[in-house]
Amino acid sequence: MTLRTLTQRTWLLPLATATFLVFVGGSVLLVAVLQAPAWVISLLLLPSFLMTTGALAVALADLLERPSERFRFGGRLLWVILIAIFNVLAFLPYWLCVARHPWHDQPAGAAASERRRV
Repeated sequence: MTLRTLTQRTWLLPLATATFLVFVGGSVLLVAVLQAPAWVISLLLLPSFLMTTGALAVALADLLERPSERFRFGGRLLWVILIAIFNVLAFLPYWLCVARHPWHDQPAGAAASERRRV
């Protein structure tokens, strides 16, 4: 998978944050409230881990490929530090502030259809 392909999958970022929150909330609910055995947490761990790993690859690919003038809040280094330190908790703010704003060159057909809508 190329960096360009990864940067088109930014929808994984909020999904990874949601999966992590379900993992934490589900673990607390199952073990603390419903008195389930602690090994049940490992069943919830795999989807969260896979989503977080995939979203980290997408976020880092987007950080590397996005031109530096396309960062709305802060620069590239700020977002690299935030994602490196806070990881899954920084995916949603990164998606809201930076990643959902496209920067790729649009194909000619897409630009023409955008002009017709306006």
